[in-house]
Amino acid sequence: MDRKREMDRRILALLIPVILENALLTLSTMILTGFIGRLALVEINGYGISRRIYGIYYSVFKGLAVGAMIAIARRFGMGDTKKCASLHKGSYILIIPISIAAAVLVWIFSRTLLTMMTSDPLLLDEGARYLRMTAPFYPLIAMVHLNAAAFQANGNTKTPMAIAAFGNLITITLGYVFIFGIGPIRGMGIAGAAVGQNLSFLMMALSGLYLLYGRHGLFAHAGIRMMQLPKKDEVREILSAGIPASLEDSFWQMATVLISNVILSYGQEYYAAYQLGLEGEGFCNMMSAGFMTAAMSLASNAIGNRDEETYRLSFQRMHRICLMISGITMTFLLLFSRGVLTLLTDKPELIAIGAGYLFTMIFSQYPQHMKQVTSGFIRASGHSRTSMFVNLIGLWMVRVPLAMLFGMVLKLPIVWIWWTFNIDQWVRLLLATAAFRRYKNMPVLNPETNAA
Repeated sequence: MDRKREMDRRILALLIPVILENALLTLSTMILTGFIGRLALVEINGYGISRRIYGIYYSVFKGLAVGAMIAIARRFGMGDTKKCASLHKGSYILIIPISIAAAVLVWIFSRTLLTMMTSDPLLLDEGARYLRMTAPFYPLIAMVHLNAAAFQANGNTKTPMAIAAFGNLITITLGYVFIFGIGPIRGMGIAGAAVGQNLSFLMMALSGLYLLYGRHGLFAHAGIRMMQLPKKDEVREILSAGIPASLEDSFWQMATVLISNVILSYGQEYYAAYQLGLEGEGFCNMMSAGFMTAAMSLASNAIGNRDEETYRLSFQRMHRICLMISGITMTFLLLFSRGVLTLLTDKPELIAIGAGYLFTMIFSQYPQHMKQVTSGFIRASGHSRTSMFVNLIGLWMVRVPLAMLFGMVLKLPIVWIWWTFNIDQWVRLLLATAAFRRYKNMPVLNPETNAA
């Protein structure tokens, strides 16, 4: 019993800061959406479609940072802090140039990318304007992810939380000022949201660098100089976990692009309501946001220590916590959905559509949360491609084809699209659970068996 309590405390020590970090992120995003939700419909949707492209970029480099985190966490598990610092600096050299090249492509082809979702020239104008203002700052996203990966690999989720709180405060404050204008500053609409986001990225990246390599930073002894590429086996280790995670998350975002196209076929008000519904659902995502991070950190440390008992116990206790969180989020969606939506927009027709979406998502809560736990353990055990394939099957063999069938071919009511999301979540959980049951009975703590 004492060991279970100790494990619960350890899990909560990881989860609570990440939950708070994502609570702040969710709150700032909801507030920003609330600002934008009071603009013209074309600006709401222009912002929405441009955020889909941003989401793909965000997911790619978050995934690569996952690979770095798993590799660094294993070194922390071995007690080799010096190697952790070297590996983290090498990750900058490996990943940041890729992020710069990708940002340049987004800037050049911003309008072309948006045509995947709409052909409306007004929407394309608004969305492209937002992308061109934000794309030059996108490499800072990769840096923020890599900085957070180093802290999380060491079991420190409090520092990324503090950095996120700082960034979100900037986003909210400057977002209001530049969106609506104040005093001599004229309102800029969604362009003002871009300015606030850019400055937020900048300050978060610089803060992370200081807290890692400053005088009292985690890697203060290593300094930020003498950066060199990691060795071939280390590059392979980072990419073997990072690329599948990137593909998994980015394919998710690509699927949302196609889903957005389907929803837009119902009318702009349906897409705007869907965007608001996603923000209202942010509370649920916030509550489970730490599951993936905690699972990967605990499992990677256990593998580094070759501690099979901790590996198995941490999964059991995280499952128990997942059940509790699912109950909370389901209750929230049942009782408070409409109230949250009224904070995001003053348009009754959008509130009605968004409330229908949020009610349907009650049935996705447990599979959505538990799959994060299961996928985190699968990734840490060296089977990142399995997690990627599970998501690809759910998205591209269930969600996207069913949504296109129901929406574009059969022309069914919009609620059928929402139900495809539920079906997808349950299929992915069942597949991930089957894979984990197979892998947990293998000698996953033997590094020789951890081929990706």
